[in-house]
Amino acid sequence: MAESSDETFSDRLRRLGYFDAAGNLRSELVARDAIQKLAKQMAEDWPRDGKPTHQVRRFFQHCRAIEAKLRAKASTPELLNATWAAEEAAFRLLDVAAADAFAKSPPKIPQLFHDFIKSNVAAVKNEKDFLKGFLPHFEALVGFGAQPFRERERT
Repeated sequence: MAESSDETFSDRLRRLGYFDAAGNLRSELVARDAIQKLAKQMAEDWPRDGKPTHQVRRFFQHCRAIEAKLRAKASTPELLNATWAAEEAAFRLLDVAAADAFAKSPPKIPQLFHDFIKSNVAAVKNEKDFLKGFLPHFEALVGFGAQPFRERERT
């Protein structure tokens, strides 16, 4: 099935998930061209007084803290399900933080970043989705977005 050029990352994520039929991370979620395009769109839409580098890193560091807890506890196989269950609520709060940042007057984040967080939080169903799907996707946005976000802060 051909993908519509109007289809957003969020639409494709809802339709296809993080992984292909073989269980591998879909390469478009970490591909330079696709993620740079997304980052440039976000940077262009960022509120005038906003600090995209700071805001994106704040959300990303929240995720890295959860990852560290999961990896520290994951050495005990019996705790794998309990571990995700224990950390899932903290992860879901990311959507709350994005909604709050977007609702501020003026907004601290653009609609596109809010949608990125919202759709990714909704797409994560388990620990694998979080560690092997969402985190690499978000890391790609942080890395490939560094330049457009810094440029946005200078204007």
